Amino acid sequence: MVALLVSLRWRQLGHQLTKNPWMIVSLVVFGLMALGALFGLGAGLIAMRVTAPELAAMVLVLLGAVVTLGWWAGAVLVSADELLAPERFSLLPVRASQLLPGLLAASALGIGGMFTLVFLLLSLIGWSASWPAVIAAVVMLPVAFAICILGARVVAGLLASWLAGRKTRDLVAVLVALVLIFSGVILNLGVSAFASLEDPRAAVTDLAAVAAWTPLGAAFGVPAAISQGAVGVATARLVIALVTLAALWLAARAMLAARLVAPIVNRGGGRIRGGALLDRMLPASPAGAIAARALRYRRRDPRHILNTVALVALPILFVVPIVLQPEEFDLGVLRNMIVLAPSISALMVATIVQMDVAYDNNAVALHVLVGLRGSSDRAGRVLGVLVIAVPSAVVLSIAACGFTGAWELLPAALGSSIGLSAIAAGAGALVGTWLPGRAPAPEASPLGRGSSGGIQSLLALLIMMPAAGIVGGLPFGLAIAALWNPWLGWLSLLSGLVLGGLAVWGGVVWGGRVLDRRWPEILAEVGSES
Repeated sequence: MVALLVSLRWRQLGHQLTKNPWMIVSLVVFGLMALGALFGLGAGLIAMRVTAPELAAMVLVLLGAVVTLGWWAGAVLVSADELLAPERFSLLPVRASQLLPGLLAASALGIGGMFTLVFLLLSLIGWSASWPAVIAAVVMLPVAFAICILGARVVAGLLASWLAGRKTRDLVAVLVALVLIFSGVILNLGVSAFASLEDPRAAVTDLAAVAAWTPLGAAFGVPAAISQGAVGVATARLVIALVTLAALWLAARAMLAARLVAPIVNRGGGRIRGGALLDRMLPASPAGAIAARALRYRRRDPRHILNTVALVALPILFVVPIVLQPEEFDLGVLRNMIVLAPSISALMVATIVQMDVAYDNNAVALHVLVGLRGSSDRAGRVLGVLVIAVPSAVVLSIAACGFTGAWELLPAALGSSIGLSAIAAGAGALVGTWLPGRAPAPEASPLGRGSSGGIQSLLALLIMMPAAGIVGGLPFGLAIAALWNPWLGWLSLLSGLVLGGLAVWGGVVWGGRVLDRRWPEILAEVGSES
């Protein structure tokens, strides 16, 4: 059974790779990034092994607890591996005790499991200051690995019924995404608080000492205690780790058995209300219908909700770290950076427009079947984004000028932010016809596979940003010049509106012509498995 499920999991991955060559590129790119992080971890452990071996043991306990917590918390996002969900086996004559080892092995031999295993092997470098600790770490390595995987499956099982409701899944996804979006700010605050401590090393030691007595870090606390010669402490932590492992195994088996005989079925999101006012505000045309549908998605679909939140949050994420460290910037420079910060939203505008068709998945076939003109598709998608992006740029520009008191720079802030957003939307409308990107499937986790757009979106961004920078150089340059001569801000606003309108027109017309020729290819790309 184990070999069968592992083989099935790898065949599924191979099937995805053969159907989607871009997934191969994404896998290689993100794999190299992960290897770079692991290389940095190895170099850091070697440095600590030489200079501060006692600190290395404490850091490894904390890192191990964080990795375990990451596995458990990650289950909230995916609520188990849907490719091997228990419900898929409910009609087969198989027991939970037979199925569970294979499911665990499939998870362990997945991409995330293999990188976790590499991390655990690299941790032996930090324990090498004490050979008894190395032996203990080797013995506890499979225990720590199993706790990660079993814990994730138990958390997923506990939340499966709760997350079966559409509204609950959407709410959890949005809340988690907000935490992830503002994780940089949270991390910045944490680093600042840690740096302000009188003795950061003692704080690390105290945190590790606490983590080593929890189910998250007990398996890593055993070699730490052995390295200090505390055999009794190591024995107590070993008992905690083994009890945790046994409890997780029994819980996972019981949950799997329950789902095999009573499969959990996803529930809908409830009644959908009409939007007559929205329909009256938009043009009575195919483009207006597409824009209205896009705006409804922005309110109901968590994938689009997250994009809208990121659109507004991106300038805030840029400004907050600067405001938290004002002593590192001149006051004039600080004011100028805050005033021009709303322009950063153009990055999200370009990506949202470029990927918008990918979120439709197979449903985009309706556009092909009814003979929709490509220009109408492009115009509707751009309008559906700019209806949100332009008011957001206005509000953020007013807030930035109000925060700094530089009201004379409001025209410059508006010209830069609105102009660049419109130009980026035009670039996204054109580039998206060649590189539509990858998006999570409907009703899938908005933070799951395809949430970053894949390598196509990265390549598209590398094309769109220079193009938008060239076309938008005039309004942005005038906005910068307005920092010293505020009257130039009006020229920035005028040039931003003109060039932005021309960029939208060019992206809609040219992109529409390309789309008319590439509808079959677009449907094949966005409808294939991501």
